[in-house]
Order: sequence, then structure tokens, then C-alpha cells
Amino acid sequence: MAGSATVAVRATEERYRALKHMPSQTGFEADGTARWPADQFTFRLRDEGAIELLEELHDAGGPAAAPSSAQPATRASAAAPAAASQE
Repeated sequence: MAGSATVAVRATEERYRALKHMPSQTGFEADGTARWPADQFTFRLRDEGAIELLEELHDAGGPAAAPSSAQPATRASAAAPAAASQE
């Protein structure tokens, strides 16, 4: 897994310390923190509130996160200004 993006996480409640990252089987330290791969499993647990991210993603040589202005416009947001100007 060398070169894979990882993220520091912390269990939000004592009961979640029993969780292990799948498939790596990486568990939490005694203080409730861990370093897990930045993957779908990790982000799903974050979205469900079981863990919180302690830092931004970091990968060897890569940016921590894409700037919000770099996100492509969706069809709906691109069409909205055109629709507003036709009124």
C-alpha cells in the first residue's frame, strides 16, 4: 500500500473503538485514533458519524484536497444562468 493516501481518524464514541478498517484490519490505538486508508469504507463511516477525520488527506507529492473552484460545473448549475437570462 505504499503511496496510498491515508487519513488520521478518531472514533466519535467509545463503542466505535472496536471497529477495524476493512480489509486492512487496522484498529484504533488506546487513545481512539488511527491512520486508515482514504477509501470508501473510511468515508462511509465518517458520513455515518462513527469516526471523524483529524486532518486533510495526504499523499506523497499530491495536493491535500482539490480547491473548490476547480470543481467542474454541473449541467444544472451551467443551465441556471442561461435560464435566468431568458426571463
